[in-house]
Amino acid sequence: MRARFAAAPLLAATSLVLAACGGPGGTKAAVEQQASAPITIWVDDTRTKPAQDYASAHPELHATVKSVDNTHGNISAQIALAVKAGKDVPDAVFLSYPDELATMVVNPVNYALPLDDAVGADVLNKFAKGSTAACTFDGKTYCLPNDLAQTVLYYNTTLFTQFGYTVPKTFDDWLALGNRVAQEHPGYSLGSVNSRYGLNGYYGSSGCEFNASSSPTSVTIDVKSTACTRVNDVVGPLLANKTLSTLDPFDAAYTPVVKEGKLLATISPAWMGEYGIKPNSPDKGQWAVAPMPTWPGAATNASGTAGGGIWVVSALSKNRAAAAEFAAGMATDPVVQTASPSYPAATEAADAWLAKVAKDDWYAEDPSAVYRDAAGKISPTLGFVRFQVQAEDAFNATVVKSRGQDIGAALTAFGEQLTKAAQSASYTVKGE
Repeated sequence: MRARFAAAPLLAATSLVLAACGGPGGTKAAVEQQASAPITIWVDDTRTKPAQDYASAHPELHATVKSVDNTHGNISAQIALAVKAGKDVPDAVFLSYPDELATMVVNPVNYALPLDDAVGADVLNKFAKGSTAACTFDGKTYCLPNDLAQTVLYYNTTLFTQFGYTVPKTFDDWLALGNRVAQEHPGYSLGSVNSRYGLNGYYGSSGCEFNASSSPTSVTIDVKSTACTRVNDVVGPLLANKTLSTLDPFDAAYTPVVKEGKLLATISPAWMGEYGIKPNSPDKGQWAVAPMPTWPGAATNASGTAGGGIWVVSALSKNRAAAAEFAAGMATDPVVQTASPSYPAATEAADAWLAKVAKDDWYAEDPSAVYRDAAGKISPTLGFVRFQVQAEDAFNATVVKSRGQDIGAALTAFGEQLTKAAQSASYTVKGE
C-alpha cells in the first residue's frame, strides 16, 4: 500500500495555508486565456500511461503528462510552492488523496478552478449521484471524481453456508452475527475498523459528522449525535469480543487471517475484493458482495468511503478549457476507465468497467448491482478536510484503542481531539 504521509512537504504546505487561510477565489488576478497554450498534467504512476495515451489521442490539447510522487501531502505541497514561486504550476492534477483539495481552494494557494461553468452540467451529470458533494464548497464544484471507494459487505459464501449464517441486512443483524461468531467460531473475523476503514466505513456510513464540510473554512463536528453513538453500540461489543480487528487489513499480523480462511465477512471499500481479499483468498466462487446493512433508525442503507481519486483543474492555467477537457475526458471516457483499477465515478464508464468485473469467476455471483447501488449512496456527511490524517490518527488513538471498553468516553475524547485538529487547520468548528 502507498505511504500516506510526507511530513516535510505537508508541513510546508500547511504553513502557507495557515499564514492566510480564507475562502476560495481569493486575491489572484484573472489569468489571460490562450486557446493554443500547452498544458501540463500531473498524475500518479497508475495514471501515467493512460494519461499519456489520452494526450496522444488528443494532440489538439497540447498536453504534457508528468508523473509525480503521490505520497500524501506531497502534491498539494508542491503546488503551494509552485504557486508561491509563480512558475511550473500544473494546469490540472490527479489527486490520489482527495482531502488535499481542501488545501488547494483556500488562500494563499487558490489553485482549484470551480468547474460548474468550465465543464458544464452535461459533464457533472455523468457522475454517480452525490459523488461530487465532498468537493463542493460554497455551492461550487472544485473536482471531477475519477474513481470511488464506496463501502459494501463482502462475505465468504462457503463459510456462511457451512456455519448456517444469513447475510445481515441491518447493523442489528451484523451485531448479532458478530456475537454468534465470537461464541461459535472464535478466531474468525468480521474485518477491520482501523483508521479510515472504521472511521469512514462505519461512522461515515451512519452519517456521523466528523468531517462534514461544505466550506473550506468551516466544518461540522458532532460526535454526540445518534448517528455516531449508534455506531458505538455495534462497534464496541464487536471490538470487545474480537470479531472486529484493530489492525489495518494490510498489516502483516492481519493478512494471515485471510490466508487461513478465517475472514468470514467485512465491511470494506469496493476495491478491497480485488486488492485485499483476492490475493490472500484466491479460490474461485467463494466471495460475494452484499449491500451495506442499514443503521437503526435509518430509512435506507448508506455507504462510507475509503479511497478514490479526483481531478482538479488550475484556476491559474492559461488554457483552462484544454485543462478541463483533459480532466473530464480522463474521468468519464469509458475506454480510459474500463482499464481503471477501481470503480469509475462516471456512470457510463462504470457500466463498461462492471461488464468486465461481471465475468470474474472469483466472485460467487455478479457484484455489479451492489457496487452500482452503493456508488450512489455515499454519505453526504463525508467531506474533504485538511485534517483528515489527524482525524484518522485520533480515531485510532481513542475509539480503536479502547477495544470496546468504555467506547463512549473514547468517542468523546475523539471529538475533542478532532476539534483541536480542525482548529489548528484554520477551521471554524460547528456542532455539538
